[in-house]
Amino acid sequence: MTVDLTLACYPYEWTTSLWDGRVEPQGVSLTTVDYPNPERFRRMARRLEFDACEMSMGTYLASRRAPAEFPFTAIPVFPYRRFRHSYMYRRQDADGATPADVDGARVALVNWQTTTGIWQRGILADRYGVDLTSVDWVATGTEILELDPSGYDIDYRAPPDGSAVPHLEELVEEDEVDFVLTPVHLQTDAAERLFAEPVETEKQYYRETEIFPIMHTVVVRDDVLAEQPWVAQNLFDAFEEAKQAALDSLDRPRRFPLAWSQPLVDEQRAVLGDDPWEYGLTERNVTTLETLVRYAHEQGVAAEQYDVESLFATEHIDQRWFGSGGT
Repeated sequence: MTVDLTLACYPYEWTTSLWDGRVEPQGVSLTTVDYPNPERFRRMARRLEFDACEMSMGTYLASRRAPAEFPFTAIPVFPYRRFRHSYMYRRQDADGATPADVDGARVALVNWQTTTGIWQRGILADRYGVDLTSVDWVATGTEILELDPSGYDIDYRAPPDGSAVPHLEELVEEDEVDFVLTPVHLQTDAAERLFAEPVETEKQYYRETEIFPIMHTVVVRDDVLAEQPWVAQNLFDAFEEAKQAALDSLDRPRRFPLAWSQPLVDEQRAVLGDDPWEYGLTERNVTTLETLVRYAHEQGVAAEQYDVESLFATEHIDQRWFGSGGT
């Protein structure tokens, strides 16, 4: 039996094998499509346009307040991770120069449910004592799903139709904000990174927490899971096979346009291990997800501090991908 499924997912190096057909989920005729963030998330969350979709963890956690309204469930595949200290900025001439100075300041971000922002705000509160309720937040975009983060002062600048959205760079250059929390690097000389040595800060963060922040997961429509529950395992296996192919390629430095690729690979392995992108509900992933869920709940994105296992279609996934890991 073969079923036709559409997967909306970015063609990362570790998912590209799903795009070019080198990896095919067993029993699935897969059509891959891509749309930019956050369009992909919005089209899935609001209109269920795909059978499976790479989804922002922030939006997914926001959707769990009403599963009947958002009938999709994640499988424990995490196609995108990113350390986020490197993406915190300060205005060059701002009074505050340290992470603790975010307390009481005026700070710009994209929107409240962006996973990047959840991690960055949580890190600032947890590790630098910032009172997030003391900050004047300025959001340049609209929310994908409606939120009511009571206790937080958020100034939404974008009109409801999403037109004429101000750029984060503009807010810095016009001295409207002191700090910026962003998912991408700022393109302006008016700002500098909040952490002077962000990569070293991120390495130390990992050594102390074993957290490599998860940004995205993969959700599958509930009607697909009900009719073909085996799809969850077969999609999981295909994502894992594609990822392993990408990790194996790290030992073939001719693939990369980098003069010193092997030292970078060696350094990553020394700090993060052989597979920092691991899938499944392994011990490290559960620790990471529990932290993200706590942050999301504290910040009014998640309605509850959900049990991590309850967020995923665990009944359809081989238990060897739980606990200490399956790689």
